[in-house]
Amino acid sequence: MTTAIMGERTEEELRILSALHGIGVMVLNTDDLSESEILLPAKRKTDTDWQSVNRIVKQNKDFETFIEYVAIYYQSGKIVEKNWNRY
Repeated sequence: MTTAIMGERTEEELRILSALHGIGVMVLNTDDLSESEILLPAKRKTDTDWQSVNRIVKQNKDFETFIEYVAIYYQSGKIVEKNWNRY
């Protein structure tokens, strides 16, 4: 099964993001999960792209908060569960 991605440039953009950041893309078949497809496999990255992190932090307050929690954990080793388990 080959799945087409909707949007004129969407698949191209996803491929660029995959190449730059190692993201993967799955096409889920909600009627039959066993028929889901990995369109682009994720690639493990060991280095953080801080330029991208900083750009997203400026655009997304929730992500900024998440990065703050990660920094607290990284510096102290402490997990404040109320910050992580909201849902």
